[in-house]
Amino acid sequence: MAANGTTGEVLPLIPLRNVVMFPGVVTGLSIGRPRSAAALTAALEADRRLVLVAQRQPEVDEPSPEDLYEIGAVGEVTTVTGEDEHGARLAVVGGLGRCRVLEYTQQAPYIAVRVEPVPDTDADVPKDLVNQVKALFAAGEDGQTRLLLLEALPASVGLDYVIAFHLDMPLAEKQRFLAETDRVGRYRMLVPLLKVAGEIARVGDAFWSETLGEVTEADREAYLRARKKDIERELKDLSGEGVETGELRRRLEEADLPDEARKEAERELARLARMPAGHPEYGVAEDYLDWLLALPWHESTEAVTDLGRAREVLDRDHYDRAEVKDRILEYLSVRKLNPGREGALLCFVGAPGVGKTSMGRAIAEATQRRFYRVSLGGIRDEAEIRGHRRTYVGALPGCIIRALRRVGVNNPVVMLDEVDKLSGGLRGDPAGALLEVLDPEHNAAFMDNYVAVPFDLSRIMFIGTANTVATIPPVLLDRLEVLELPGYTTEEKMAIARRYLVPKQLEANGLSADWVDFDAAAVELLIERYTREAGVRDLERRIAAVCRKLAREHMGGRPCYRHLDPDQVRDLLGPPRYYPERSERLGKPGVCATLTVSGAGGGLLLVEVLRVDGTGKLLVTGRPGDVLRESASLAFSFWRSRAEAFGLDAGVFEHSDFHVHFPGGGAAGEGTAAGLPMALAFASLLSGTALPAGMAAVGEMTLHGRVLPANRLAERLAAAQRPGPDVRRHRRGGRAKGPAEPRHCAGPRVLTGGRSADDEAARRHRQPGQARGAGGAPGRTAGPGAVPD
Repeated sequence: MAANGTTGEVLPLIPLRNVVMFPGVVTGLSIGRPRSAAALTAALEADRRLVLVAQRQPEVDEPSPEDLYEIGAVGEVTTVTGEDEHGARLAVVGGLGRCRVLEYTQQAPYIAVRVEPVPDTDADVPKDLVNQVKALFAAGEDGQTRLLLLEALPASVGLDYVIAFHLDMPLAEKQRFLAETDRVGRYRMLVPLLKVAGEIARVGDAFWSETLGEVTEADREAYLRARKKDIERELKDLSGEGVETGELRRRLEEADLPDEARKEAERELARLARMPAGHPEYGVAEDYLDWLLALPWHESTEAVTDLGRAREVLDRDHYDRAEVKDRILEYLSVRKLNPGREGALLCFVGAPGVGKTSMGRAIAEATQRRFYRVSLGGIRDEAEIRGHRRTYVGALPGCIIRALRRVGVNNPVVMLDEVDKLSGGLRGDPAGALLEVLDPEHNAAFMDNYVAVPFDLSRIMFIGTANTVATIPPVLLDRLEVLELPGYTTEEKMAIARRYLVPKQLEANGLSADWVDFDAAAVELLIERYTREAGVRDLERRIAAVCRKLAREHMGGRPCYRHLDPDQVRDLLGPPRYYPERSERLGKPGVCATLTVSGAGGGLLLVEVLRVDGTGKLLVTGRPGDVLRESASLAFSFWRSRAEAFGLDAGVFEHSDFHVHFPGGGAAGEGTAAGLPMALAFASLLSGTALPAGMAAVGEMTLHGRVLPANRLAERLAAAQRPGPDVRRHRRGGRAKGPAEPRHCAGPRVLTGGRSADDEAARRHRQPGQARGAGGAPGRTAGPGAVPD
């Protein structure tokens, strides 16, 4: 179907008063007469096309076919913007092409006509004639604006039609111009018309000079500005985007922007007003203004630092963590006493699931601020922080500016999640870009590449999270106040599960605490045999799985467990996923246990060494990384160089191969404290003496036998409190019976110990910064020492 109508096509018709519609022109119409309004409705219900024909006599309210010209234009309704003060509908219509009315098919409820297209001749217009018309149209004080209008027109729109539409000439002349099918003839018609219009303008200027010569320069400037506004209004009508521009202008007038931002917004809005809707930059400018006006330049919440409420919220949402809570309260106290520290960054470091994100939410609630989480994991482009420049297609502000628009205030709590996962690439260094965001000396005037005006970030409370500080860039780490969150012990996990996780999952799965009760032994079984983590995230998933199965049984009409014990947990979840190390595996020569730490928290790792006949080679298996391979080589070289000093046969290293293995692929979570356990495993194998089954060794070692300190002891000791070798439990009513379990202990020397009431009390009342030892007793910190004989 042709845009300007096919021969014989029937379309609704709207008669126009004092207006001739031209192809390629977009203008606004006020449609108030009943038949015209009905024709508009019919067009909107069909394909939005209608016929626009000028009236011969504008004063006729109900024109007949004799009152209308034969030649008109097929138009398309692009927008209906509402009604004016007289109840007339306002519509934006674009001309598609000329047409001739062949027949009037109906007169009510609207006029409908049968039309045929009226094409132009194929003659090319001489270039010098086109240039002459352009020059005449651009003559005068508003010539630059007119030239911009012509240059912005698409190639499919005829310059002659646009110029004729904007010329002030009689209606009959415009209708004669529309009916002319020869393009060269239309351009020749424009030349005298434009010359007359220019002469009229010059006469008007002379009249102004002669009769109003005494008028001040300010009055003349006001007159010229009024003329400029008239031209801009016509340009808006031509583009059909006056409504959107007017809405942006209204928002700009109501917005409380800083001076620099307001100046930039006004400049961009003026540029947008001169731009037709089809211009490639139109959408870019409109989006930029929308972002600029939506940012919370001065909007903020009333942040309250109530330490009593902060303590209440932290205690409500987090079990124990006394040291962490005290440090947060100290941090909030300093911020209240010294507001100049706005923008300082706390960074929670710990394994997944230990409560880093929930700590940030609790701080936001305690200080009555809004909370937003920004994930930094995997970001390789610094433009994700600073924003993209608007010259790029699909450009957007950076993640910080996007967060501020989302929360709607300029003083939220923004959590920068996974700070340790930032990585540089070919597109810049995101960590370097983040420095400007976090540095209190610079973030008061943060410049996002997209926004391009300074924004004050100093009122934001930034909180970071990381699994380890090892991969945080040093320049970024220097600006962080690191607060470590160690992994939970079994006892802490049990308390968290019974106080928080079980009630939460019962409610989430539609179960009542009156129907289901988790036995303490059942919860402990879930912790020790179905999960292996430093946090409680997987534990919550296991509890949720139990609740879902109970809900299914309840809805299926089958008897539902009311009191869950370990046997019933096994029935619901199947066999346990993890088992404790058996004592016979540890009580052999060449085997030593150690405590590792990784991004997932602490864990127990066995080191096995085996000797076979060979030529002095060393083989390391069990998914070891570079650090563990080096530790194995170091231990092997140490004993090979000191065999005679310890009374060993030096020839055994010449005629034997040694195989170091980490069972179960446990070496994936490697650290820097495995040199000592490997050396002890070699010593046990070479001497034929088994190490005690209830002990573990932690510490790196030098080639000369000096033991170095081990880091992250709290997480290692939390792993030591998991079930160890030779564990046999007999429970009745959820209480353990029998002898206390052996526990793995950490330190540069072999440590053993049981668990007593005094040890438990010491664990609960330990001083801040004191490491937990075996069985929860105050432990020794690892330090330099010598390998025991």
